[in-house]
Amino acid sequence: MYSIIDTHCHLDIIQEQGLEVAQSLRNAKEFGIKKIVQIGIDLESSIRAKGLSEKYSDEELEVFYSIGCHPTETHEFPKKEEILTLIRENILDKRLCAIGEIGLDYYHDDSTKAYQADVLHSFLDASGKLSLPVVIHSRDAAEDTVSLLKEHRDKAFGVIHCFTYDYPTAKKLVDLGYYISFSGILAFKNARDIQEAAEKLPLESMLIETDAPFLAPPPFRGKRNEPAYTKFVLEKMFSLRKEPNAEVEKILYNNSLKFTQRKAYHHD
Repeated sequence: MYSIIDTHCHLDIIQEQGLEVAQSLRNAKEFGIKKIVQIGIDLESSIRAKGLSEKYSDEELEVFYSIGCHPTETHEFPKKEEILTLIRENILDKRLCAIGEIGLDYYHDDSTKAYQADVLHSFLDASGKLSLPVVIHSRDAAEDTVSLLKEHRDKAFGVIHCFTYDYPTAKKLVDLGYYISFSGILAFKNARDIQEAAEKLPLESMLIETDAPFLAPPPFRGKRNEPAYTKFVLEKMFSLRKEPNAEVEKILYNNSLKFTQRKAYHHD
């Protein structure tokens, strides 16, 4: 059995799609998942994430959580200060491991670019002041993401979740001090740019995740994803790397462990 950390999932949305949280976690344990990070995407889900962490963490599987505001949740932007207050109120909670997910998303609508950037600046400022990593969502916004993170390079740090760009972009983000996290997309047949990034980046700069219930890897593509399936992301990583599988597993686990401990690989 592997030792794996799913660094990004949405247990609450998985449950909405028909799989109870308790069963999802039982499945995860059977597949060697030792820790997961439950992600907040708005004020309500961030509060819920904290509750899930408190209710379901045990000796076999610990549930961490984040507090954030997804860039497509524009109706939540006026609640930015409430979300920042929630972060500050829970800063001593060791299971609060990150601010996020936050970021830039131009896929559906790029009319809110300036608004998204303003909100992201606020959370990146908080990352620096609180020494709390960020979880960055970036879709169809590679150039602006790199540019904005560069402005905060001496303060904010964290992870680019569900990476969907190419190796040159990944290299720029790693050079800024960010982990690159790979989801089930890594195992899609047509994901060659993403696979090239996973092949070429230093192992010390990478994490794995599910983003469940979204983006299930083969053989479950098109179906509901869950934390247990992080195993298939790891196995795809084995096929892309030249290092022994045991070394890949160990380094990815240690990277993920550092992330849950509010550390970035370049801050050691």
